[in-house]
Amino acid sequence: MGATRRLSAIFSADVVNYSGQMKADEKQTLDQLGRLRRDVFDPLMNDHRGQVLKRMGDGWLVEFSSVSDAVRCALDLQSLVPAKCALRLRVGIHMGDIVLDEDDFYGDGVNLATRLQEAAEEGGVLISDVVHRSIDDRLSELFRRAGSRRLKNVAGELKVFGWLPPGSAPPRVTPPTHAASLLLGVLPFDNLSSDPEQEFFADGITEEIITTLSKLPHLLVVARNSTFVYKHRSVDVKQVGLEQGVDFVLEGSVRRSGSRVRITAQLIDAKSGLHVWADRYDRHIEDVFEVQDEIALRIATELQVELLDGEMARFRGAGTKNLNAWNAQLQAVACSRSITKDAQADARRFAQQAIALDPEYSAPYCTLGFVCTVEARHGFGADKAAALAEARDCARRALEIDGYNPEAHAIDGFADAIDGKLAAAIAKFSTALALNANHADVAARLSLTLAFDGQIGEAIRVARQAITLNPHYPGWYAGVLGFALRLDGRYDEAIAAFTEYGEKVEGFGHLDLVIVHIERGDLVAAREEALRVLRYRPQFSIGKWRETQLFADPARLERDAAALGQAGLPA
Repeated sequence: MGATRRLSAIFSADVVNYSGQMKADEKQTLDQLGRLRRDVFDPLMNDHRGQVLKRMGDGWLVEFSSVSDAVRCALDLQSLVPAKCALRLRVGIHMGDIVLDEDDFYGDGVNLATRLQEAAEEGGVLISDVVHRSIDDRLSELFRRAGSRRLKNVAGELKVFGWLPPGSAPPRVTPPTHAASLLLGVLPFDNLSSDPEQEFFADGITEEIITTLSKLPHLLVVARNSTFVYKHRSVDVKQVGLEQGVDFVLEGSVRRSGSRVRITAQLIDAKSGLHVWADRYDRHIEDVFEVQDEIALRIATELQVELLDGEMARFRGAGTKNLNAWNAQLQAVACSRSITKDAQADARRFAQQAIALDPEYSAPYCTLGFVCTVEARHGFGADKAAALAEARDCARRALEIDGYNPEAHAIDGFADAIDGKLAAAIAKFSTALALNANHADVAARLSLTLAFDGQIGEAIRVARQAITLNPHYPGWYAGVLGFALRLDGRYDEAIAAFTEYGEKVEGFGHLDLVIVHIERGDLVAAREEALRVLRYRPQFSIGKWRETQLFADPARLERDAAALGQAGLPA
């Protein structure tokens, strides 16, 4: 009988320091291992439908037909082990081909799962990118991006995600106003120059980088006197993370020779010890201050990508070396997320400021274009046609600066959607996603347009894709998903989505909930939601609301308007 091949999730588990524990106390270690197998491991494999392929004394290889079953089993295992025995495990999971040939098995799935297990933290679970993308959103949110890792006998780098049990690192104390911030420690840059008197120069570079980074939003930087205690010491970055309570550590070196200087910098995840980013800068000595801004910009963008805004941060932050322009653009994006007249006015002001500081920076043109579309759709400006024309001009200018700019195509598409040209809008959104399939904001706008065009099933799929792409998605994504679910008659799911929207963005989601409750025949609940609408939007009228709707089907618009009127909202 020949070999058989199948795609499976492979779970590799191993006891940490088994050999050392056997040398210290063989009988106790074997007793603990037997208890672990009997009381925890075997029952969990049975509960989660895992098939043990191999037992290796202190480890196991297990096959699962479901990726989610494999991940849930790993989390249950690592959560239960500490209460049952003194042993600790590492677990790695990968999804790939497994080849069974008579009594043997091998394949990519087995090899990578084993390598991931070897790289995992004690008590932790390390999974590959393909596993992370294959599990549901709530499960994936439990894992933290752990960078890219080169694994033994594996070509190239593999993106990995890690989970550690709660309480595995001491809690960090940060001011309440910075609860959503990241904490960064900058270690003293090493002086690699032949002249020891250049030590002051390396220290000065470090201090200037700390000062520059301290100006960035969503980032707290540990004071100089806290990190300079590590000067001239060989340190473990993970130990620095524990001692300083930081999320990331920046380290580097400075080598000066005559009029030239070389600066290297590495950003490291303090929990996993993995490199997030590294780069080298060779400059004339008079250009050294530009390097500080470049390093700060690169770090800020990478940290957004890692933990805050997802992949879109690279497009919103790339393209300028002017730190003030970058900062103004970031503030413009933040303001643009609030759909109020004042917030959009602030977003416009910051975007225009960024453009004035660096006219060749394409990102703020896109932000300004988005503001124009919001003003046109919601009537914040005096002239809808003028606002849409300005949006299209912004998109054109952004593409002149940067032909590879998916957001510019999306802005042009959203202007078409607001202008009633839904087919043209969908085509332009699709072009944007072809340029960057990971652009979650574009996917969310495409979903909204598809829903207005009556392509409901596709709208739901694309909305869920947007949420998957951006694990820290803004509330309006939930509103977009809820809108498509409502149009599909999936009311329970729609209610959950709109409730989440309201939790993330106060005052939103209630209008759609009015319609949901009317369509379900619950007039009492609909009127309660209508009162909430008026509490947050006292000037609301169905007539003004109609102007913001983009339905291709006039009958759908009339049905929704009638539902709002039935709930008691003013015409």
